Amino acid sequence: MIDRQLRALGLQPRPPPLGRLGAVAPVPFVGLATILVALIVFTPVLIASGPSPLAVEGYLYVYRGTGSTLTDFEVAAYDQEVPYDWLNLSVGTGFAWDGRCPTSALNWTYLNETDALVANRLTGANPVVVNATAVYVQGGSRTVYAGELAFDLVGQNSSSESLVYAPCPWTPGVSSPGSWSVTLGTDPFPLVNYGSGGPP
Repeated sequence: MIDRQLRALGLQPRPPPLGRLGAVAPVPFVGLATILVALIVFTPVLIASGPSPLAVEGYLYVYRGTGSTLTDFEVAAYDQEVPYDWLNLSVGTGFAWDGRCPTSALNWTYLNETDALVANRLTGANPVVVNATAVYVQGGSRTVYAGELAFDLVGQNSSSESLVYAPCPWTPGVSSPGSWSVTLGTDPFPLVNYGSGGPP
């Protein structure tokens, strides 16, 4: 309408300004090209089967309520809706704590679960060694997550109640020695990804 009025007055309408992109590519096609690029980049992620590697990663979760007589150990995935083919949660007792994983023979109790989301054990023993293994199978590919740590409770029923822990040397990389105040809630320990094999 404005262009017609300008022509009636003998004036030429001003051409619309072209930005740098408009000079190279017609503006209506830029949006379409952006959508196509996004589809190319994100489609493999959107149609990938199964959970992501981060969701599948195995964890040993440790929880002890302040003043409780029991410590709760649990093996599950980062995404706790991921099922494992096999889970093992073993607790070893019968040793004196010296800040390290014991080398002497232990008294073990074993818990094995197949096709499960979680393996869980409550224990009042102290100190303990906990061995955790989670085996995930997807499309014929097997991934083993594992770790073994020793725990000792200090300052029981006090404001400084905490668990001190040390990784066992035969599962390197599971954690560094440290301590955790039970008032902080659940402490997650990522298990080591051993690929299709298992701990040495």
